[in-house]
Amino acid sequence: MILSGRLMKVMYCTMCIFLCVAVVSCKDARFPDYTETKNGLFYKLENIGDGEKKAKPGDYITARIVISLENDSVLFDTKRMGIEGAITFILPPVGYPKDYREGYLFLNEGDSASFITDAYAFFIQKNHVIIPKGMNLKSIVRIDTKVLKIRTPQEHLMEVKEENAKLERGEFEEKKILEKYISDAGIHKPPFANGMYHITLQDGKGITPDSARVVLLNYKGYFLNGRCFDSNFETQPFEYVIGAEDQLISGLVIGVRKMREGEKAKFIIPSHLAFGSSGSSAEVVPPFTTVVYDVELLKVQ
Repeated sequence: MILSGRLMKVMYCTMCIFLCVAVVSCKDARFPDYTETKNGLFYKLENIGDGEKKAKPGDYITARIVISLENDSVLFDTKRMGIEGAITFILPPVGYPKDYREGYLFLNEGDSASFITDAYAFFIQKNHVIIPKGMNLKSIVRIDTKVLKIRTPQEHLMEVKEENAKLERGEFEEKKILEKYISDAGIHKPPFANGMYHITLQDGKGITPDSARVVLLNYKGYFLNGRCFDSNFETQPFEYVIGAEDQLISGLVIGVRKMREGEKAKFIIPSHLAFGSSGSSAEVVPPFTTVVYDVELLKVQ
């Protein structure tokens, strides 16, 4: 009988749990669903992915990681970091008892798992910081993770070179398109040093927003071809707290701070101050895309 690759992987992972020399045969009553390694780490395979590549020290691991304390408070979450809410790190050799990174040695690409270590191993031995108040040396630290990619150093270097080449091509094409747009539009005002343009459509006579002030805006975002992708003109004004994170793209944050109450302005914003080399999260704005925003600063509160 010929077994599918996925079925063989399930059987292999099951055999590893019982036969791997790094695993202790007895179970800890505190964590009945987990397997303990000789190094004292507890791990549990949550989901089996489709990948065949297994991690080894020195590999580059791209993974989503959530680190929680025993009261379920989240200490660290990659959700808002990097592409796909993940980080990439070099997997080191096991460095000390209960080193949670040992758990990655049991995982393949696509696998999800949970590791359990303690506060001494995580805070003192790994991060060289004191244990937070309210915890002791044996307090539980849980790491939930999903492995997205495993790359050898050579494969990682090749990916970096390919990505750099892609960035250069994307930036070059964007620059050509923007230069043609500026020329065709007859715009003679020079850009800021960061490459974005601020064109005043109507002067404002009010104050300039200060840090921590709330401003009310109307805005319309569109591509260089004029197609609109975002607007609030048909709804209520947008309330923005100056300095607040994740409310506006970087170019608008810079632009709004330069406006005066009552002003109407056009901002032409290159991708490095807008949605970058990845585009918008909803895939409405493509990578390496200059965007234009018409903004009216209604009120500074």
